[in-house]
Amino acid sequence: MFTRSAASVWRNVEGSVLVEATILTPFLVTLMFGLFEFSWYFHKQQLVESGVRDAARYLARVAPDGINPCTLTTPVDFKARAQNIAVTGLATGGTARVSGWTTGSVTMSCNTVNNSSATYDGGPTIYIITASTNFADPSLGYFGLLKLAARSLSASHTERSIGPG
Repeated sequence: MFTRSAASVWRNVEGSVLVEATILTPFLVTLMFGLFEFSWYFHKQQLVESGVRDAARYLARVAPDGINPCTLTTPVDFKARAQNIAVTGLATGGTARVSGWTTGSVTMSCNTVNNSSATYDGGPTIYIITASTNFADPSLGYFGLLKLAARSLSASHTERSIGPG
């Protein structure tokens, strides 16, 4: 008797959709939030990369040939403006592209290349500008709930100083 009732329950399909939904819903919700968190992270990473690229390009164009753009502070501090451009997109400052990103986390450096033999077009000293940053990811918090390691956003971009155009 038990065998017959167990077999009839096994073949009964009423309510099977409810059982399937109950089993699959947690996995689908986890997948959906994980996808949203990854897309959020990649969007913020793209904003940071665009910012440091803009900053390096700006600083590469402001100084006349032969002048170190990282030390040029007259008539304005161009290095500080470049840091503002990286973070906000504006030379004078404004709202950060990514929350938690500050000008203090943007590093602007100028390295020199000896061009006294005129191997490259330009003066005897060529300046290479590098804008870089690294700061904690302002995530939505979903990865933290899953006990995944904290990530950081970082980017770097290098440009040759070509002087004003």
